[in-house]
Amino acid sequence: MEMKGKYSKGELAKEILKGLAIGGFIAACFVAPNFAQVAKMFNTKGSKDKKRLQRSLNNLNKYKLVEISYDKKGEQTIKITEDGKKRILKYDYQDLKINIPKKWDGVWRLVIFDIPEVRKTARDAMTFKLQEMGFYLLQKSVFISPYECKNEVDFICEYFKVGDFVNYLVIKKVEDDSRLKKYFGLK
Repeated sequence: MEMKGKYSKGELAKEILKGLAIGGFIAACFVAPNFAQVAKMFNTKGSKDKKRLQRSLNNLNKYKLVEISYDKKGEQTIKITEDGKKRILKYDYQDLKINIPKKWDGVWRLVIFDIPEVRKTARDAMTFKLQEMGFYLLQKSVFISPYECKNEVDFICEYFKVGDFVNYLVIKKVEDDSRLKKYFGLK
């Protein structure tokens, strides 16, 4: 598959940023042979893919999401900037989802929050994200899920800076949970 078919518009830049965040930096000479390592990372095929990869890197540099520098030998070092790290956090937030195991462990996860009115935007966004991730709204500001999601909830709290207003509870029993089991497709 060509890189163009694999990465839609904006996806290549997103994957480059994520790769930089994981690796911290990529040092590569964009004149053979070291470019092959970066090109291989993105499964480039031919000169069009290589040009697209270089163009994405240049755009990331232009928007100050990465820094590209050259040493005396002409080797290129690409580092992610603080703005780039923030963008990755945004990407991670957008891609956030709960992994659903094959078998339910029989435990419920309850997310309860009381976010003040002055933080209404964060409260509304958190409500939307929990619903988007498949949580069931038990009542206002009380959500439930049968799946392990502590890390995901912590991430959302950190993203919106509302951790002091949120409680995560693990409970064994919910009275008359038949509607919840039906909602989540549990037996």
